[in-house]
Amino acid sequence: MQVKRLSALSCAVMLIGLAGCQSVGPDYAAPKFDLIAAYTPEIPVIANNPADQARWWETTTDPVLDALIKEGITNNIDLKIAISRIRAAAATARGVRGENGLEVGASVDGSAERRTSSRVDGNRVDDLGYGAGIDLSWTADVWGGEAREEQAAEADYLEQVYLREDVYRVMIGDIIRNYIELRGSQKRQELLRSSLDLQRQTSNIVQVRQQTGLASELDLSRARAEVSDIESSLPALQTDIDRSINAISILVGAQPGTHRDVLLDVSPLPEFQSAPPIGIPADLLRRRPDVRAAELALISATAQIGVETATLYPELSLDGSLAFGVTGYGTGPIIRTAMAAIGALIDATLYDGGLRRSNITVAEEEAEQAFLTYRKTLLAAIEEVESAIYGYVGAVQQRDSLIASVRYHSDAFEQSRVRYVQGLSNFLDVLDSQRSLTTSQQSLADAETDLELETINLYSAVGLSVEDVERYADQEGIALVNG
Repeated sequence: MQVKRLSALSCAVMLIGLAGCQSVGPDYAAPKFDLIAAYTPEIPVIANNPADQARWWETTTDPVLDALIKEGITNNIDLKIAISRIRAAAATARGVRGENGLEVGASVDGSAERRTSSRVDGNRVDDLGYGAGIDLSWTADVWGGEAREEQAAEADYLEQVYLREDVYRVMIGDIIRNYIELRGSQKRQELLRSSLDLQRQTSNIVQVRQQTGLASELDLSRARAEVSDIESSLPALQTDIDRSINAISILVGAQPGTHRDVLLDVSPLPEFQSAPPIGIPADLLRRRPDVRAAELALISATAQIGVETATLYPELSLDGSLAFGVTGYGTGPIIRTAMAAIGALIDATLYDGGLRRSNITVAEEEAEQAFLTYRKTLLAAIEEVESAIYGYVGAVQQRDSLIASVRYHSDAFEQSRVRYVQGLSNFLDVLDSQRSLTTSQQSLADAETDLELETINLYSAVGLSVEDVERYADQEGIALVNG
């Protein structure tokens, strides 16, 4: 019986034609969010210089902070972990592409045989031979499942790139916040020490007056108690300073206490010469790397639906082989053989108890979860910016009010002390006015620190420009595509 077979060329043409079919599963379409065109609070003007770049932290006037940020960018452990995840995701994407491509195998074999005659002469015959072969295997992406799988792997890879940028954004913000808290604690410590010196002077005045009979023992006890109260506040501030120093060291990838000598030198709160453009809520779709990462997770989940859908249909694979062999060494005539073969196989699952349909449903639900996570991430980013704006405006108002408060309390204290020395008022007036002055000075120091922190919260909430991400990707040889 004659068996009709398709030629290799006919098979290849058929497979290429089938592989060009439409990919199954939904194509990704960027969601359209109904975002309000402006933030609820009015955007304040923070920096006078135009925001010609989003890397606002590079414009700090504080050399110590600048050095810490650069050290953190180089050595921060979370950043190193994020970069390792990028490399792992890139390797996974390459592996997916390799698995879906042509598979080539090779084999080599050899043989040696000795035959001895049973006759009296006992003749021996040696027969040597060898063979080699190449096997080819390729599965046609008829339904586009492999293409969807590669889309998902690429999206997972790019998601890690943007997650790395979000670690970068958060890390810089954390270093600056801890540095501001450190300088704020040091400022409050200096104010307390000044208040302590002032209170000790007052206590000395009371002691002299008590010795001359112009003040009571009660006044002296109250003055000394006020000194002790102020002294008791200093250890807690020193603890805050030590903790901030340790936190900064960890953030820059160093052992706790590494930067203690540098950071114990008191410096004023840092200033920045530029601010990032705040823009509108829709800008966060591009500026916030965590929002971009959430979108890429949605892209990956959408592609995974196509991967699972493709399993419903038959799989078409092409297998080929090419073999060479030589035998007969030692026996006389040498026989050379060559054989080529190609075949096509259609593999279809007829019944699986609903497993594949269930997998599609799981993929669809995971895509829905990814969409909701994307929306939640975007809304959280908008809320973070709006809250930071409110916080900044409120901190400015509080600081301005406390500046006036400190001035009034300072005047009141000087007047009460003069009146006490002149015998025109009692010592309680002096204690109350001095206590109020100390409290208002501490409150002002807290307000100035809070204002700096709210500024950094706003800068960090705005995010990074996409150009910063693309610049990093270009340096690392990473190809970015917009979702």
